[in-house]
Amino acid sequence: MLATGLVALVLVCAASALLLWDNVRGAEAADRQDLAAVTAVAAVTLDPDDLRAAVARTAAGADGRIAVHLVLGDIIGSGRATHAEVAMVAAGAPAPSSWRVLPGRAVIELTEPAAVVDMATVGEIGLLVVAAALGSAAAVALGGRRFSPLLQDMRTLADAARAGGTRVHATGPAELTDLAAAVNEVADRADRLLANEREMIADVSHRLRTPLTALRLDIDVLGDSVVANRIRGAVCAMDRDVDLILESLQPVGPGRVAECDLTAVVRARMAFWAVRAADQGRWCEVDVPDGPMQVELAKDDLAAAVDTILDNVFQHTPEGSPIAVEVVEHAGWITLVVEDGGRGVSAPDEAVRRGRSGGRSTGLGLAIARAAAESTGGSLHVERGRLGGARIRMRFGEAGRTSHDSGPRAWRLWYTAR
Repeated sequence: MLATGLVALVLVCAASALLLWDNVRGAEAADRQDLAAVTAVAAVTLDPDDLRAAVARTAAGADGRIAVHLVLGDIIGSGRATHAEVAMVAAGAPAPSSWRVLPGRAVIELTEPAAVVDMATVGEIGLLVVAAALGSAAAVALGGRRFSPLLQDMRTLADAARAGGTRVHATGPAELTDLAAAVNEVADRADRLLANEREMIADVSHRLRTPLTALRLDIDVLGDSVVANRIRGAVCAMDRDVDLILESLQPVGPGRVAECDLTAVVRARMAFWAVRAADQGRWCEVDVPDGPMQVELAKDDLAAAVDTILDNVFQHTPEGSPIAVEVVEHAGWITLVVEDGGRGVSAPDEAVRRGRSGGRSTGLGLAIARAAAESTGGSLHVERGRLGGARIRMRFGEAGRTSHDSGPRAWRLWYTAR
């Protein structure tokens, strides 16, 4: 639309310039003819009546722009030059280009040329503008009808590329069909990779569960000695890591369209973790709103993310350390905040990367929680909390609402002010 309007504007400007130039040339030619006619009469006769009739017959004379200055001092017609200026020209001084000098007889004066823009010219330019507007509208309408199917296919391709796993069929130019084939090929390749991943998950599960079961049986034979308990703890830790590894391999992403109530899931999981906190002498504060808060995440995935965060707290903070859990809704985001009174996280950026950890764990817990938050368009932040330890802030996009992004610093200031 913009390109069509610019082309029409250029054409109108060019046509208007040509019209104005033609008017200028025509006015100059008419003035030259009028000046030549009056000069010819003055060269033959200086009779005032004859000169007055000659001036009146010309268009410039009718407009009052031609004057014949006789050497005797008489003036026929209308002129702007003073007597002194005419006398100087008659005496041989250079004359303007629009004057003519008849030595010893007369000086013919022609003032400024006729106006180059008249009502006829304005009307012609107006017609050009109207014609250009109509032509632009017709071009846009015809172009829209011609390219509308192509644009629709392009939008379909873009939506399929964003969603993933969708096959598209496009018709039109060869470039468009090739692009559609490439998108379908990528989707097929992604499906094959997911299928291979699921097979690998099943295989890894079988291979790891078998030796862990055997180790548990062997440990039971050892009794309750210090060595047996240490081995039993190591096996339990390995069992948790296996669960985390298997959970991390599950596809968590925009392809899932399940929804769940975050507040209900958090209440259910905190009912479990609150009992464990009481056993360890931990002060546990839970602040969850009564109303439902829907997020686009499967219930099991959200529960697993909450469990991994709380499991990290219990593993990496001493018994008796306080815990606080809160759910906050703000600007289209639902934020789950988990704080503890431990030593905090020395390298927050490293902690949320898969396989990185400052302790003895695999570092998969925060990575799993981060993947769950990011699948809803949210994020996970690790920072120093008000209890002195770490604050894990999981931000989920609320289902069915447009979320307005606000940086971690702005949110933290708002939260602290509460």
